[in-house]
Amino acid sequence: MMRDELKIIDSKTLRSTALSLIAAAVLTACVSTPVAEKPVLDLPQATSGPVAEDLGRWWLRYNDPALTALIERALTYNTDLKVTEARVAESAALLSVARSDLYPSLDAGFNASRSKATEAGVIPRPAGTYTSNNYQAGITIAYELDLWGRVRNANKAAMANLIASREAMAGFRSSLAAQVARGYFTLLATDRKLELTRQTLATREDAFQLAQKRLAGGTANNLVVQQAQSERDAIAASLPRLIAAQAQSERALALLAGDSPRAIVENRITRSKAEVLPPAPNVPEGLPSDMLARRPDIREAEANLAATQARVGQARAMYFPQIILTGSGGQESASLSDLFSGPALVWRLAASITQPIFGLAQIDAGVKAAEAREEAAKALYVKSVQTAFTEVYDAIGNMRAASDTLVAQERRSGALRTSLRVAQLRYDAGVSGYLELLDAERNLYSVDADRIDAQAFRLNASVDLFRALGGGWETAQITEQASAGTKGGK
Repeated sequence: MMRDELKIIDSKTLRSTALSLIAAAVLTACVSTPVAEKPVLDLPQATSGPVAEDLGRWWLRYNDPALTALIERALTYNTDLKVTEARVAESAALLSVARSDLYPSLDAGFNASRSKATEAGVIPRPAGTYTSNNYQAGITIAYELDLWGRVRNANKAAMANLIASREAMAGFRSSLAAQVARGYFTLLATDRKLELTRQTLATREDAFQLAQKRLAGGTANNLVVQQAQSERDAIAASLPRLIAAQAQSERALALLAGDSPRAIVENRITRSKAEVLPPAPNVPEGLPSDMLARRPDIREAEANLAATQARVGQARAMYFPQIILTGSGGQESASLSDLFSGPALVWRLAASITQPIFGLAQIDAGVKAAEAREEAAKALYVKSVQTAFTEVYDAIGNMRAASDTLVAQERRSGALRTSLRVAQLRYDAGVSGYLELLDAERNLYSVDADRIDAQAFRLNASVDLFRALGGGWETAQITEQASAGTKGGK
């Protein structure tokens, strides 16, 4: 009876110890989302602008299905994007590793051994007792009491690193979409300039043929023929450069879209066949009040700063004792048949405290290194904010300049078309020479090429402004992604 009561007491003690360890783990495992202590910045005042503007999937505003398909293909298959996705997965796995330290470790084991003692020892033993067996089966629980926040800060740092990697991926996606859009509009501009050049070449060829006929008829001299041929050849010489630029733009877009090497070389990029470049959508030019919450690069810098600050707390916790509680229980017997009997019950409770003494200099160095990384992260955060506002105001300035330039080029193109018609009439009437007509044609070709460049410049400026304002992925979407990743990492 006494043995059964002792067995019940021992079992209750073991269970209560295990439950105590688990309860302590749950209480100390509550790690809040890391919040960075950001440096105070002198920010410009927000203006009335896209405060509530939804910039998600901003490329749809161009109303170009080919552009939309190309960007979404790049966001699915781009190889550099897959690298950032792998880094997010790595950060999530490292968070899971860090979280495991918040909870007790639980190990199960089974050991079997057979040993023989010396028969020539000082203490004689009965015959047949020199060989013995030992069987053990049980579980071991160990847990570190995180009184100083070492484990919690390590988890906060891992959480912040996961958020930073997700923000880095969001920032890359935004930059990738902008890069594809810019490349696409550059390709469209090259297409239009190539078409303009071919049309001009056909016109110059007709002019050369007409000059030859007039020379044969005695109504023109050889100088006119040579001038017409020179202008035709000058236009023809520009075609190979435009064709090469077109092919390079296509290959660059195919690479961004993650196409295979064969597709990069052989396939053509599908694009709009409109005769003119699409108009740039209206982009709000105000400075949003939530500027710092929109840009993923700023959120990434903030998360990195939070991670370094948590690492400082983790390093400082090394000054204090490390307290580890362990408990084990199981069965042990000399015979396998008696291993799970009542008398074979064994248990052990232990607590250990480790206080560094001679390693303080090493801990000091670790704290200083962590603090230095924190200062670097603060500087990078400040730089990211500076860069954000610089890019926004540069993009706004480029949009205004591009719009004004395009208006001026269109007015100039209209005036030169009128001038060309007048010069053609004067030449046909014999009032002016061929050189006047040639100058008018040359000027119109140059202005039309500049007008195409101005259209592409305005389109690319609108893309830059969308990206600078944090277009593509809103704060709520990033928060949901981070929360999902955190749950997955538990």
